[in-house]
Amino acid sequence: MKDKKYALQLLLRRQTDPKITYQYISEQTGYERKQLSRLSKELEEKDMDALLVHGNTGRQPVTTASDQEVSYLVKLKEPYLSITIAQFRDIFIEDVIENPEKQDDVEMYGLKPRSKSWFRELFIREGWETPAKRPVRTDGNREQHNVRPARNHRGELIQIDGTPYDWFGDGRCYTLHLAVDDATTEVVAGWFMATECTRGYCRMMKVLIDYYGIPEALYSDRDTVFVSAKGGGETEFSRMMHGLNIRTILANSAEAKGRVERYNGTCQLRLPNDLIRFKIPHDYDALNRWFNDFYRHYLNRKFSFLPKDPRDAFIPLPPMYNASKVFRLIIQERVVRNNCVSVWNSLYCFIDSNGEAVNIKNGTKVTIYVDALTEEMYIERYNKHYTAYKVGERKRSASEIVENQKDLNELLNQYRADTE
Repeated sequence: MKDKKYALQLLLRRQTDPKITYQYISEQTGYERKQLSRLSKELEEKDMDALLVHGNTGRQPVTTASDQEVSYLVKLKEPYLSITIAQFRDIFIEDVIENPEKQDDVEMYGLKPRSKSWFRELFIREGWETPAKRPVRTDGNREQHNVRPARNHRGELIQIDGTPYDWFGDGRCYTLHLAVDDATTEVVAGWFMATECTRGYCRMMKVLIDYYGIPEALYSDRDTVFVSAKGGGETEFSRMMHGLNIRTILANSAEAKGRVERYNGTCQLRLPNDLIRFKIPHDYDALNRWFNDFYRHYLNRKFSFLPKDPRDAFIPLPPMYNASKVFRLIIQERVVRNNCVSVWNSLYCFIDSNGEAVNIKNGTKVTIYVDALTEEMYIERYNKHYTAYKVGERKRSASEIVENQKDLNELLNQYRADTE
């Protein structure tokens, strides 16, 4: 470490003692010869005490913000009650510094593109809390997990998950069904619904497939959407994916699908503030459109990276692809009675494409489908599509009285026929 005071003392002594050389002073103080030569010239003009005072002493640091600039930033933060340092800086840079319409403000208030560390100091000075804090383990160290290497190609593996949250801050907790590409961490699709469900994942997958094509595999948790609660068999969603030749892989822990889990956290931290920032109405239908048309691309420009191999693994859609044929729920067969079927204790009849009622012979067995994208209930007969519409509800008493074994058998047979 350099010792300026001792170097100056030796330079002063050198003026009367030629035996003290620059080489000796350099070895004793750590200063190079050129630096010692400069200090020697300065001693001719100033005394040692003046040279020991740093040249910037008493000056205001060049990074110090004016009161006007700080006041502007305090006003800018007012709508965002809980926001990370990084996102607040992003908003300031993108919406103010780089916004042509805000250049008058930039000049008037002396606004500058400050660093992340500068904004961190601002948060500390103003007493603002940031919600982005890494969890701490019981031993006091920061929690860390081993990171699995990313896949090589886009579309090779898509991580999917559902995260419930009150996105608008109005008391409604909706689930974001999210899909993240393993190779690039791109958000490839998202869909909000009231609960985590098959329909939400179907609508998310339709967005993904329409935009990119068919991925090779999906990576999910063991929610009942993906694996049956009864014996771990196939579910409606896994059946749909297998119909598209998409492999489904189940994770044993949340950490195993860390990329989509981390993005869940990113969305919960950023999206509520960006809904305020971009003035999105409190409507989840509007949010679904905006998220897929704009916001996922905005996030990808910030956080995604290029894959190791530029060749995509997404498979183009086949010519005969029909989303409604793929993303549909199959209800067990029902028996037609008086042109009606009973589904979920409600009675349904059918109409054709012209809106005219369809007559179906009593006792005919039909398979009921529900379009996961539109919620339409329908049947198919002889390559024709007939839409179901509700005409009434089945009313059953809470209990039945039978007089003998024959009445019991008749009652049980009637129950069976109603549910077939």
